[in-house]
Amino acid sequence: MAASLVNVVKSVDYVVRYITLKSGRTLLVSIIAIFLILLLRRILDGKKKGKASRTRLYMKAYLWALLIPVPFMGMLKISQQSFRWRVYIYVFLYENIIGTPLWGWLYFAGMTGIALWFLIRKIRLTRRVRKLPVFMPEDSLQIPPKLLKTVTIRRNPSLTTPFSMGIFRPVIVLPEEMIRQFSEVEIEGILQHEYNHIRHGHLILYFVFDCFRIIWFMNPLIHLCSRWMKDDLELLCDHDTIHSGEISPDVYGMLLIRSLDCIDGNQEKTEGIKAMPALAARRSFKVMKKRIQMIAGYEEGTVSVVLRAAFGGIILLLFVLVNRFSYPVYTPFYDFSLYSYDAKQVIFMDDPEFNAAVQMTGDGIQVQNDKVKKLLAKTDIEYDKDDSFWIYYGGYMKQPGIGGGGGIVQYQPYGTEQSIVHISYNKLHWTDVLRDWVYRYM
Repeated sequence: MAASLVNVVKSVDYVVRYITLKSGRTLLVSIIAIFLILLLRRILDGKKKGKASRTRLYMKAYLWALLIPVPFMGMLKISQQSFRWRVYIYVFLYENIIGTPLWGWLYFAGMTGIALWFLIRKIRLTRRVRKLPVFMPEDSLQIPPKLLKTVTIRRNPSLTTPFSMGIFRPVIVLPEEMIRQFSEVEIEGILQHEYNHIRHGHLILYFVFDCFRIIWFMNPLIHLCSRWMKDDLELLCDHDTIHSGEISPDVYGMLLIRSLDCIDGNQEKTEGIKAMPALAARRSFKVMKKRIQMIAGYEEGTVSVVLRAAFGGIILLLFVLVNRFSYPVYTPFYDFSLYSYDAKQVIFMDDPEFNAAVQMTGDGIQVQNDKVKKLLAKTDIEYDKDDSFWIYYGGYMKQPGIGGGGGIVQYQPYGTEQSIVHISYNKLHWTDVLRDWVYRYM
């Protein structure tokens, strides 16, 4: 029992440190990727920051998708000649995470804490929303049929901003006060805005960014970018709501202002849903000014299929390049090693002659005994017939310096005159098999 507990603790420690090491490496790459996105975003803003074409709005929103391949870059191959400074940083991370368990556990604890915080908030909000009554719209409301079929609309007695949530079962929440005070055209505009978030997949992007904030919680840029990404998506939905033709730019602009005025003084209630796409969540004056300027300078336009295909192709190409220049999930070891019985001395390792004398079969290790004896005779140590050794076989490498697995068998070359010795594999416990599988494919 005690031995099993020790093995479990060691396994968990290995998994924690390995996950932390990969997360730390992707954190470094994320900083470079974020600066590149912010630079391109700045270029797209141009000189007329208050006005933007539909194409530019879509391009700014698509830019954030360039971060999606970054979490998969933790196994990139690093060339000493081409990326010497990165190699030094990676070695520093390796020594302080793999070599010093404390740092790995602290980082992993931080990720776990942020994830639990996000999860608890999400569960609380979901439970509150489920208790809200369903909104049955009047027949006079011009609501898209797809919206009514795929989205549940609920009434909120509390005076908060309208918002949408739910990836698999999307919900739009409307405050009852707005339903009573606002006109049918304005209600249609609110529903269209929130429906745009849902049909464009913004709820998925919100979830992905929350995952980024968990993995790279120590990177302050990702927390800032989360807000900037949301601002870009709000601008995009504002434009698409007007583009749908259901509401004019001037009426929609007044709708935003009225919505802000309606929720003014209810900051505490609004804070609980700030992580969700919302029509008029209280943000900085600068952000709202930008939205009003965009509405005032609204320009018609279309988003070509070529633009969408181009960004999709870029993301796909990044994944292909990441896969091409990364280490495999694991690389099997085909070499054999010979250790002294007390495991304090390595007799043969990476030795071509010893590897040629040993072979793995279906049920055990086959050793050419005469060849191994000749190799042992060339060493500086004299052995007698009672000496035993350990042959290490199998195993794998995940990254340089990180690996494991494999097995050992006891080998006594001088205890027999047979030229070929067959040694059966040691029987593994099912927990060892499961642990080895996790190590290989995590």
